[in-house]
Amino acid sequence: MSESLTCYLIDDESPAHVIMSKYISRVPYLTFLGKSYDPFEGLEKVQALRPDILFLDVEMPYMTGVEFLKSLPLPHPLVIMVTASPQFAAETYNFDSVTHYLLKPVGFDKFLDAINRVTKRLGFAIDPEAPVPTKPQIRSQTEPAVDPREKIPYFLIKEDKKLIRVAPEDIVFAEGMKDYLKLHLTSRVLITHMTMSKLEEMLPPSQFLRINRSYLIRRQAIKEIDGNLITTLDGKKVAIGVTYRERVMEELKKNMI
Repeated sequence: MSESLTCYLIDDESPAHVIMSKYISRVPYLTFLGKSYDPFEGLEKVQALRPDILFLDVEMPYMTGVEFLKSLPLPHPLVIMVTASPQFAAETYNFDSVTHYLLKPVGFDKFLDAINRVTKRLGFAIDPEAPVPTKPQIRSQTEPAVDPREKIPYFLIKEDKKLIRVAPEDIVFAEGMKDYLKLHLTSRVLITHMTMSKLEEMLPPSQFLRINRSYLIRRQAIKEIDGNLITTLDGKKVAIGVTYRERVMEELKKNMI
């Protein structure tokens, strides 16, 4: 993202367009892409223009702000809700994209506070004590989010009445048998009452690959691939499912040279 943040406004009231346009023009690092009175038109414009910030009215004819956000494909821009009805705030905050809520009539101090919240969430460094809005100078360096499953060292998996400690690297592949799983480990085979979907939700996605409805394999346990047939390090041969083949091959291409 550049140091300029792009904005779009959707509101069915003319006074809101006048006020919000004026406020946006006062902030040197905001670029106004446009505005819509009609939420259906706004839906098309936001998808086409992909602004960083969306100012969105809650109560509009034919489509509320909540309905608008439900209709807008992900990823959403960061959203600042603007409305005269604070009772709708709780529902709009169910969306991760909603960063702040402005109550009409909007004062410039409240507007600037909302912008500062957005810039902070986007990782910009801003001086909150500046007497006038100033352009962000340095964007803070943040590490990309890591899926928490990638950091799990082991699981406790139930077998009969015991809980067995299993690390992700212990699993060669998993074989589904209706409501049971046969886990082929490096040292043994473990049978547990669990669905394949549940196991897939638990495992680090970067280390495992679902190759058909009944089999999930650790990527580093793949010895060779011959057409649709995968051979594991322990000699097990498993066919790649037809509906899984495209995604499986796309993933495996990342390790091809």
